[in-house]
Amino acid sequence: MKIVRFIAGMHFFVLIPVIGLAIAACILFIKGGVDIVHFIWELITGMTETYPEGENVIVELVETVHLFLVGTVLFLTSFGLYQLFIQPLPLPGWLKVNNIEELELNLVGLTIVVLGVNFLSVIFEPEGENLAIYGIGYALPIAALSYFMGVRSRVTKQSSREEESLKEIGEAISSNSESSWLSKEKKD
Repeated sequence: MKIVRFIAGMHFFVLIPVIGLAIAACILFIKGGVDIVHFIWELITGMTETYPEGENVIVELVETVHLFLVGTVLFLTSFGLYQLFIQPLPLPGWLKVNNIEELELNLVGLTIVVLGVNFLSVIFEPEGENLAIYGIGYALPIAALSYFMGVRSRVTKQSSREEESLKEIGEAISSNSESSWLSKEKKD
């Protein structure tokens, strides 16, 4: 009996990543906020001193927005883990997480965005690196992860359709059984 209670109570260990991810998300939001204020200040006070060619302005802005995106995904993952393992939260429908696969797809999507932003940074670096090698190095994981997301979403949609069909069949059988039972009761 004690083992069963211990195993049942283990779901509270999920609070460790829930709290850790929420803290990491908040830190990224703060860092992104500081970076965006610094970016705006640099633009107002004189862009030519910090950004001689002007092209790094776009990269820096994308990297700052990227911090907010990563923070948002970490925050959503924190909410999702809490909803799945601890208890449902009163959140809007778009924030509700129904299974671990949704969190997995968010993380894979985030990885694709991180790779894309990192490659964007490499493109605008002044060093004369061979971009073809970097491009292939970034493109292969992005393609593989995109394929994974497509396959996973198709499998998830198919299994949810199958579950709905089974539920409808079960309801039909149940209502059929009830009507048969009621008709037998009326005859008696």
